[in-house]
Amino acid sequence: MSVIRHFDASAEERAAYLKQRRLMAGAPDEAEAEDEEAVEAGQLSTERYAEMSALEDLILTVTSGGAGKLSSSHDYPVRGRGGQGVMAMDKAMRGGSLIASFPVDPTDQIMLATSTGQSIRTPVGQISFRSRSAGGVRVFKTAPGEEVVSVARVVEQSEDEAEA
Repeated sequence: MSVIRHFDASAEERAAYLKQRRLMAGAPDEAEAEDEEAVEAGQLSTERYAEMSALEDLILTVTSGGAGKLSSSHDYPVRGRGGQGVMAMDKAMRGGSLIASFPVDPTDQIMLATSTGQSIRTPVGQISFRSRSAGGVRVFKTAPGEEVVSVARVVEQSEDEAEA
């Protein structure tokens, strides 16, 4: 479990922010979530976009088949007690079951390990930014019968932090 920063915004503001964010990230413009209205890009003021961007957490989601994606924390609506949860990735996706989902920084790296003992270290910045409901892109190519079993965040320490 991870704690992400809470930010008060209406559904329309979140939808406008996410649309602008995907355009700036060069991500394909996927269909909006069913509970959000379609919003014209540019409806959000520059100041509000900057404010929402500063408080955004990037959520990394990885499946057992080695597929992964980055999505915005603003794409995950707040649910109350007794809620049914929120889908983090498309069910129909070929990537297998969800293995990990946690907040990362674009400067971090991740370490993936498979059931056969292979591991790979890859920068988070090379993983595509997609909407919460979209499928992922290949992060780790697994062999037949092999699956990703573990994902860990690797944070580089600066020299000042290492000496402390």
